[in-house]
Amino acid sequence: MNAWTDVSLFVPPRFVPHERSTSAREWQEILADLARLSSLLRKRRLVGYGAFGVVYRVGNAAIKIGCIGESEPVIQEWVRKRYQRALPVWAFRPDVPLPKIVTREVCPRHGFPSNLWTESSVNCHCGEAMPVMVMPLAERADQRAVDGENFSEGIFEAVVKKFSVCLDIHKGNFLEFNGKLILCDFGDTSDPVADYW
Repeated sequence: MNAWTDVSLFVPPRFVPHERSTSAREWQEILADLARLSSLLRKRRLVGYGAFGVVYRVGNAAIKIGCIGESEPVIQEWVRKRYQRALPVWAFRPDVPLPKIVTREVCPRHGFPSNLWTESSVNCHCGEAMPVMVMPLAERADQRAVDGENFSEGIFEAVVKKFSVCLDIHKGNFLEFNGKLILCDFGDTSDPVADYW
């Protein structure tokens, strides 16, 4: 669903010595604790953005904010468990109240994605609650490895068959995680949530 820009989608985890790693279980709690989430988001670093959202690095996590349908984390976890070709989803909530500065950055009319849209084709989402998905950081995939990959077509067909959705699989939607080439961005290109954008 996301047409990511050439900004690196994910970066290698480079931990600052004083940063503490946050566990998947803690991220579930953090998404429910707005004060703690707001505090962590002050330390965000832009990783990448596409037409339907923005990914930030916060500590050891990649936080995707934007137009995320409720089926996306379900599909991603299914692909991870069945094929070991997706990042684990540490946390997901469809309606997280975020600091206005963050919603403005993610807004398709005013923020990072704004150069990918015309002003009249999208709604303003500044100040609104937004879907948030948290995953571990991964590295941008070596394009030579992507050129030689032979698993995405089978996964695409299996996802279409099981979930009746259409994925947007292209070279920009591959990452490397724990030395393995994986897929990212399991948003359904035909999901009505995109119409909200």
